Amino acid sequence: MTTNFVPVRVADLTKTYGTFHALKGVSLDIRAGEFVSILGPSGSGKTTMLQIIGGFARPSSGRVWFGDADVTLLPPQKRDIGVVFQNYALFPHLSVAENIAFPLRARKMLNAEIMARVDKALATVELSGYGARPIAKLSGGQRQRVALARAIVFEPRLILMDEPLSALDKNLRETMQMELRSLHAKLGATIVYVTHDQREALTMSDRVAVMNAGRIVQIDSPRALYASPADDFVAGFVGESTLVPVARAGVDTVRLGDAVLRSARALPSGDQLLIALQAEALLPCEPDEAAADSNYLSGTVRDVVFQGESLKAEVALPGGAEIGFRIPSHHYNTATLPRPGETVRLKLHVQDTEIVPRSAAT
Repeated sequence: MTTNFVPVRVADLTKTYGTFHALKGVSLDIRAGEFVSILGPSGSGKTTMLQIIGGFARPSSGRVWFGDADVTLLPPQKRDIGVVFQNYALFPHLSVAENIAFPLRARKMLNAEIMARVDKALATVELSGYGARPIAKLSGGQRQRVALARAIVFEPRLILMDEPLSALDKNLRETMQMELRSLHAKLGATIVYVTHDQREALTMSDRVAVMNAGRIVQIDSPRALYASPADDFVAGFVGESTLVPVARAGVDTVRLGDAVLRSARALPSGDQLLIALQAEALLPCEPDEAAADSNYLSGTVRDVVFQGESLKAEVALPGGAEIGFRIPSHHYNTATLPRPGETVRLKLHVQDTEIVPRSAAT
């Protein structure tokens, strides 16, 4: 595959439908060869932004650049992009090879080159030998790979993906996430990927742009996004956190009921602060444990739920807040975890003690 992948820049994009603002002054820079996911709930504007980048919709205002070229007004067929849609949009009356060859025939390439490129694309997505098969004879994962092969066969400058894994079952979706990650490493492609699934975005992306109500709230690497959310919306949407109001007690400390909790970072500005208590960061501990690098909370176990590989426990704190923690469901944890009605003491490392401001949207 070629390496003519381009950086993408969108500047101050606004999109209105009557009085509804789907995008509100969105700006984003994507490096050449970068995998960026646009993550957000339904109605956040993520698909609208992808449509504008691809030329399927025009912004009410703002610009789109591919490299140094302003492509804001170019139609999709002149942008040299590959697109993988949510429903794959394959032609059921054509074979696998004919589906993949379609964009090449539209570009009037010679038949020998078409065959060579189709074979190469099939090998890239690990479907060599499937060219003659009808689409109806393929599994969901195989159809998804055919859609990927068709998107990359003409060596586009940019690949756009709109929730391409949402129709797959959980196990296949997770398998395809790793395959897409490997495919990106193999191609070095610039990829913009839309999803509402935070685990999917964290698994595959170089960076993740979190959207809410038509704006990008935060863009960061998966690890930084998870560890240092910008506000309560990001903290609640990425990971499994309970957000509890706290009072400022110092430069890096807050008060939650009778407990004073220290963060490894200076507290954000503002009077309305919350602690984002990640379920997997809270660990049950002995009543007398007192490590200098940890904070401690105590509460009453309300419920314990077996969820296969993990146990999820709900805990009521003395002030009335309810939080949850999650631990592996091996025999030791199952045998020693306090039962509903019993008291549990939880520890939280200071590096995992995230204090966030309440966002304007909430």
